[in-house]
Amino acid sequence: MPAPCFNQYNVAVLPSPDSFDSDTVAELNAKLRALQRKLDMRGSELQDAHRHIAALEEKLLKLKEYRLELKFLKEERRRLRKSAERRVGQVLLAPYRLPTRLAKAVLKRFHRWQQRGSTTAYQKWFDQHRASTQDVQRMCDEARTFASLPLISIITPVFDTPVQRLEEAVESVLAQAYENWELVLIDDGSTDADLLRILPQIAARDRRIVLASLGKHEGISAASNRGLALARGEWVTFLDHDDVWEPDALFQIVKVLQAHPDADLIYSDEDKLGEAGFEAPVFKPDWSPDFFLSYNYIGHMAAVRRHLVQKAGGFHSEFDSAQDYDLFFRVTELTSQIHHIPRVLYHWRRSESSSAISIRQKPEQLDASRRAIEEHVKRRGESAHVVVDWRTHAFRVRRELSESKKISIVIPNSHSEEALERCVESLTTKTEYPNYEILIVQSDKSPGALVCTSRFPHRLLNFSGASNDSAAKNYAVKKTDAPWLLFLDDSIEVTDPDWLTVMAEHVQRPEVGAVGARLLNSGGTVEHAGIVVGLDGSARLAFRGFPAEHPGVNRQLQVTRNCSAVSSACMLTRREVFEQAGGFDEHLSGAFADVDICLKLRSAGHLIVYTPFAKLNWHEAHPEKVDASGEAILRQRWPDVLQRDPFYNPNLSRERADFSLELTTK
Repeated sequence: MPAPCFNQYNVAVLPSPDSFDSDTVAELNAKLRALQRKLDMRGSELQDAHRHIAALEEKLLKLKEYRLELKFLKEERRRLRKSAERRVGQVLLAPYRLPTRLAKAVLKRFHRWQQRGSTTAYQKWFDQHRASTQDVQRMCDEARTFASLPLISIITPVFDTPVQRLEEAVESVLAQAYENWELVLIDDGSTDADLLRILPQIAARDRRIVLASLGKHEGISAASNRGLALARGEWVTFLDHDDVWEPDALFQIVKVLQAHPDADLIYSDEDKLGEAGFEAPVFKPDWSPDFFLSYNYIGHMAAVRRHLVQKAGGFHSEFDSAQDYDLFFRVTELTSQIHHIPRVLYHWRRSESSSAISIRQKPEQLDASRRAIEEHVKRRGESAHVVVDWRTHAFRVRRELSESKKISIVIPNSHSEEALERCVESLTTKTEYPNYEILIVQSDKSPGALVCTSRFPHRLLNFSGASNDSAAKNYAVKKTDAPWLLFLDDSIEVTDPDWLTVMAEHVQRPEVGAVGARLLNSGGTVEHAGIVVGLDGSARLAFRGFPAEHPGVNRQLQVTRNCSAVSSACMLTRREVFEQAGGFDEHLSGAFADVDICLKLRSAGHLIVYTPFAKLNWHEAHPEKVDASGEAILRQRWPDVLQRDPFYNPNLSRERADFSLELTTK
């Protein structure tokens, strides 16, 4: 860029526009677009925050109205209690009041008994699937035969815990089928007299229990680091002072190590422990880095090699309330050997001060979590901004585009002329992304004339003899040299201007192979939110039929996450990974071809990303057809993945891809 000159007043004056060369102008325009995008992002975040604040203000106004109404009713009640009519009524009704009180007491007791006796569908399922007394004894015997029997240190910071709840937590450790453990209790400056009296008695129950005190309250990270300093185990795990483990929790961790001795981080499924029993299960996927950036789905329980925790720097007090989230980020930066146990082993107790009830119980946790994500992204060398999605209280990582590379948008013409016109018109008038071209592929099976698209910039490719849509897409790719490729169904309609930019944020990442969007039908329900493979030996569209803004199970419909495959109705990929995978298999078509290429990309080490923040309408989704030959090819080529989709917990429904629990007996 030309250097500024100075006038007679020693004030810098920029050269005239004519002195800029074309490269400089292009560079300035790119910087201007990047700044404009940042401004748009911040504006969007501000609008979301305003909407959230407006909703809170509306609730606050209603609460004030209810309080005024309650105050009026209380005053009216006090007035009536002092009235002469009430005193006369009390005298007349006195003979009848005793039986009424007795009846109320009986009904209240019956209601409590009924609540205790009722069980939810999940509780019934869990009772059928948890380890029985006989199972635990068998596990004790089996554990003694393991080739590897590592000492596991259990770190439990304690602070003014209700005595009964702490005793329940300790009892759940004492009941473990795997016996080579130590429990390190760290008193974080408790002041409760009953707790301080009972702590030494708890430590005396078993020689494997270690008790130490910080002397003053320093916070959960400081207490956990003290526990780590005292720990002797090869592995460490963490138990909150009022939570409960299943008796096979440690056994299941050590069992994983027998098959995967190189494992560094192991986590399990979990649920909540409420007044009525076990509830709100979280059936997690296998390691999903994009899902983990959305919120701390690893949570409880998690076991890590102690030397890795030490290498990662232990817990950082500035992230208290999200200290485990921050630690897991730093551990996952050091290893990829992460394993998941699809079994509920941890019961997170709901309490008034716990975020097990709601994240709103600990508003500081949102900020600490956001900062943990930002630090992780920064350590990875990515320029990004992290925002809270106020609808779900999950997070969204907005990455800066290092370069707006050219995208070839490949549209096979398979629907009506009207559908294609709507697709191309919405694409050209509503897409903010600055650098793309449109390739329309017309084959012998295409509907007909394309006069309707002549007023929009595009390239028309005639491909006679195309056996299926896979062949047409491969043909189009050969006719362009763009580094990024977007496959788009011709019945798609663009509605949000930043949809392509949002997808490009992910495809620029070298670890990503393909990106899919949230596709909605004209009725406002979901058509596509990723693909689940292996259901009935085939593939199903995730959350199909759900309302567009439904959070989905564990918020998975509305957060960025990884999946096994996405649909080429709207799929963005990079040319080099597409070509390395061999393109679409022309023996397959439709969803089977999509699944196949995504699985090829995954087997090459790439991630498949679903983002709900790229939202489009899909007016004429292709019906799910039975293709016996295509299904046979997939079964033969991908038997392991079709047996178990790593991003779909095996406890979930095998009939529907809605992430609901499979309510079957053992």
